[in-house]
Amino acid sequence: MHTITSFFQHNIIVVYFFYGLAFFCLGLIVWLESRRASTLRLARALGFLAAFGILHGLHEWFEMFQRLGAAGATDIPAWLLSNELRLGHLVISFICLVIFGVQLIFATRENYKRERLLAYAAAGTLTAVWLVSVLITQWLYQPAREELLTAVDVLSRYTLGIPGAVLAAWAIVLEQRTFRANDLHETSRDLLRAALALVLYGLVGQIFTAPSFFFPANVINSDLFLQWFGIPVQLFRAIMATLVAIFIIRALRAFETERQRNLVRANEERLAAQRQALAVQEKSRQEMELLNQELQTAVQDLTLLFTLSRTLAATLDKKSLLAQAINQISASLPRFARGIIVLRQNPGRPLECAACPGHLDCQANQPCVQARAITREIEATAVPICANGDLLIPLPQNTLPQNDTILAINGESAIGWPLSVQDRVIGSLVLHIQPEVTALTGRDLSLLGTVAGLLSIAIENATRYEESQAREALRGELLHQVVSVQERERQRIARDLHDGAGQALTALGLGFAAVSETVKSNPTLAAQQLVELKQMSTQALIDLRDLIRDLRPSLLDDLGLVPALQNQVQTFQTHSGVNAKLTVHGRARRLPPDMETIVFRIAQEALTNITKHAAAENVAVTLTFAPEMVQLHIKDDGRGFPTDEVFATIHPRRAWGLLGIQERVALVGGSCQISSTPGQGTAVDVSIPLPEEGNRLSVNGDRSADSRLPITDYGLR
Repeated sequence: MHTITSFFQHNIIVVYFFYGLAFFCLGLIVWLESRRASTLRLARALGFLAAFGILHGLHEWFEMFQRLGAAGATDIPAWLLSNELRLGHLVISFICLVIFGVQLIFATRENYKRERLLAYAAAGTLTAVWLVSVLITQWLYQPAREELLTAVDVLSRYTLGIPGAVLAAWAIVLEQRTFRANDLHETSRDLLRAALALVLYGLVGQIFTAPSFFFPANVINSDLFLQWFGIPVQLFRAIMATLVAIFIIRALRAFETERQRNLVRANEERLAAQRQALAVQEKSRQEMELLNQELQTAVQDLTLLFTLSRTLAATLDKKSLLAQAINQISASLPRFARGIIVLRQNPGRPLECAACPGHLDCQANQPCVQARAITREIEATAVPICANGDLLIPLPQNTLPQNDTILAINGESAIGWPLSVQDRVIGSLVLHIQPEVTALTGRDLSLLGTVAGLLSIAIENATRYEESQAREALRGELLHQVVSVQERERQRIARDLHDGAGQALTALGLGFAAVSETVKSNPTLAAQQLVELKQMSTQALIDLRDLIRDLRPSLLDDLGLVPALQNQVQTFQTHSGVNAKLTVHGRARRLPPDMETIVFRIAQEALTNITKHAAAENVAVTLTFAPEMVQLHIKDDGRGFPTDEVFATIHPRRAWGLLGIQERVALVGGSCQISSTPGQGTAVDVSIPLPEEGNRLSVNGDRSADSRLPITDYGLR
């Protein structure tokens, strides 16, 4: 036997020791390095490589202690050195090597769970193959216990050790590209060397297994390796394990290099952050100075706006309010002088100087030429206007930088800002610019816009206050008129009852007394008197019914709104001789009694006004039943009237009937639009919202579904 072969065979325990030591040191060092924080993909799979090294080193030491125990050199319990426990370490170590290889191959930073799942699936598949091969071997050969344990060792190396080593080597080869891309060329070469040693360890070291009873272990085994190469296969494995450990440990220096690079990068970033912080600090200081200036300006502006707001809130009298406001504005804006408020009270009316204290060019409430020109341009464009010399220049209304120059000023100039009420331009605030001012800034426009807004709100509030006062006065007059009309109506009813029904009843009483006297003496005369009394009572009943019908038509209560309007339009046409037509749209149905009464009285009042004032030839009455409202439209072709003048006149009032219509509609939450033009007739449009479906009345007065009346068009000729 060769001397070297004999030497290693006699010292095989030492080989096992260094073999196990190489893998154990590899596992321990890799485990310590795997706890470093790193962005390299290799760091994410090192835990399983460490587990492989430690477990595989323990497996080799198991064999070492088994041989020592067989030689009587130790007193370790037999169960602790059992082949089953040794094989368990071997199998688990190879499984960890498989997981390391697969996880490193599929390692990403985006889907960690997926790569772990793939690694576990691959390890589970190979483990299942190993387990099935063990079961098949036992079933086919029925070996003894020791032979079975040897077969399990061989199958573990075939199904787990060789694939695990190949997968790990392939993963390391792929990973070395990442190190090369990060300018870690020496580490990349160490990884290639480690991969080569791992491949030799797997393909050569694990193919030569312990001799067993099945192929190829019965031919290609450790005895054949010893015969060919003159050294035990365990020595070859130990050498490969040592090389793998050396090159892997050398490659782990990349983590230290990465840490150094990270420190350098962190220092550079810290210096850059310090420089940036200094720049930000300087910029903040400049911005703070600018902010302080803007704050002082804002305080001045807010003081002006607060004082102006208090002034505007002090009174609702428009004349006093505007006078105080223009004085406050002129006194608080040093860049402007001589303020004027120009208003157009109603469309079509001339422009008026509502407030112009001390302005010599404004006389008799007429604005100066420049203010009039600015206001007319504002009415046409609804944007601020600057009169710079003879030019009228539109100005932007949007938010602008405070200190930016918007417009250069030269010569005598003025600026006007729109005053609006309910999105309608009613006039302008005109301010003359001081001669020393050379430019308008964004602050000027922003401040003037806010001032004009406050002024517009104050004017709107004062106008609404005047309207509410006028409305209350109008309501008082309407109440007085209603009371007067009621008293006159009562007098008429009393007079008609006294002159008509009262006298008829008195005559009937006297007639019946006379009949009672003559019936005995002259029956024929009594019979004639009774006939006359019957005629007299019939006429009295007719007069009484006419009086009741004038008070409230029975058709309205019995048949509803549509028949009552039909009768009213028919009566109007008969008495006035005006061609009238009633048209009904939609599904005609009964409405609540109070609503039917209001619609009927509105139509009655409108027809009465047409009879008295319109001198019309044709009248069209349209009643529309919509799902949620009822609409009444009455149009005539009479002489018409100027609505602005009629409704604007308070003393004397000339439109009590039309105002009564508006009040009736307002009582039920409806809307009324009366439009008329001299020579083109008058139109009354009324819309009244209906109550909910469950509260509507049917034709018979029941709360039920809508009834469909076969009425669509009433043409009265």
